[in-house]
Amino acid sequence: MRILFKLVLFPISLLLSVCTAFLTFLLSIGVAILYLLMILCIFVAIGSFLFFQDGRVALEALIVGFILSPYGLPMIGATMIAFLEVLNQRIRSF
Repeated sequence: MRILFKLVLFPISLLLSVCTAFLTFLLSIGVAILYLLMILCIFVAIGSFLFFQDGRVALEALIVGFILSPYGLPMIGATMIAFLEVLNQRIRSF
């Protein structure tokens, strides 16, 4: 019975492995792009505060910069990939 479950769950495990590898690749590219956008947001915040004395725009740019930073959107993606990895490990250990 256990061998039957392993045979049924093997394609799912294989699909999860491929999906995890592809999503990790996309996440690495996305983090690089979001990091550049974060730097741009920080420069916009500094520029708007120094040249225009507009604290509201600077604060908004810093908030968007934080969302784009490695502690924002990429962390959500990394958490989802980690969940898929744990699910795949549970399937393999079954």
